[in-house]
Amino acid sequence: MVKGRRNGSRVGNGGATPRFYDLLMDFCALASRFWHPVARSMDVAPGAIVAAELLDHELVVWRDDTGAVHVVDDQCPHRGVRLSAGAVTDDGCLRCPYHGWHFDGGGACTRIPQLRAGVPIPRQASVGAYRTSEHAGLIWTCLVDESEQARPRPTWTVTEAGTHWLHVGEIYDWDAQAFRQVENFCDVAHFSVLHDDTFGNPELLEVPAIDVDVSDEGWCLSFDFPYESYDPADRSGPFPMVFEYRIELPFTVALGGASGPGSVMCIAPAPLSAGRTRLFWLCAFPHGVEVDRDEYEEIESRIWLPDRALVEGQRPAALPLDLSAELHLPFDRLAVAYRRGLAAIGFD
Repeated sequence: MVKGRRNGSRVGNGGATPRFYDLLMDFCALASRFWHPVARSMDVAPGAIVAAELLDHELVVWRDDTGAVHVVDDQCPHRGVRLSAGAVTDDGCLRCPYHGWHFDGGGACTRIPQLRAGVPIPRQASVGAYRTSEHAGLIWTCLVDESEQARPRPTWTVTEAGTHWLHVGEIYDWDAQAFRQVENFCDVAHFSVLHDDTFGNPELLEVPAIDVDVSDEGWCLSFDFPYESYDPADRSGPFPMVFEYRIELPFTVALGGASGPGSVMCIAPAPLSAGRTRLFWLCAFPHGVEVDRDEYEEIESRIWLPDRALVEGQRPAALPLDLSAELHLPFDRLAVAYRRGLAAIGFD
């Protein structure tokens, strides 16, 4: 059972049917069985508190003085105030800002200052707590117990190989479904049209049929896309490149080569709700490669923002997994494989 408070999907309810809301709940229930990032590690220093959101759950993230990270529901069980407005105590607990109750990383209340010494703390005085893991400069959590999870936490091996340094990018919120964001990131046919002011080559509109490899019992999709790309910093080029896509269903992608030889860009769009997404991304650069971080962020923002504007306007808002609902051509084979994969794991 998924624990915690749901604060609604923030989807307009004009004319919505009960089945519509059942579908939103179905998405959240299934997506809750996977690991998702909820914060960047750099934003959660010892003693720091970060308010987060995942699948209509309001969460609070903090790091104690030992370096351990904790994620619990952002709601005090006493009077419902946000624990994210509180503070981290000297013993690594989270202190409620209203009445000073203390909660440990397991969600248990360890102190109620209004009770006299010796009076036991009620068992109901606890908050939902969730498993956490740090990987690739991100803090990940899963809203269900290990016995209920569908997959282990995704792992980008390049980030742990000792051969690369990491740039963890700025966070972007998209008013769009996470599946739509993933498909957009992997859609090579729009490079020469939408991104002809950055890396896209307007002379290469024709896109050959793409061969998609399916592995790991259907959980992983991969393909390579050779492309004559321009340097987005100064539009010099074009230069021969190979975009190497590696997708782990349902939500994570590693893209080799897009930011230079040996680089690997990784994305993990975390679903805030059925229709809203928080995009976490990073790039692993080989040691010895120097990158101006500010310039790189500016370039990537010029690529992300037009993508976001179009994806937020796509209709239907939910990615159609019925392949007859949209037109598919040979260069859309990744989209077809992705949608089939999502349907196979239950998102149909």
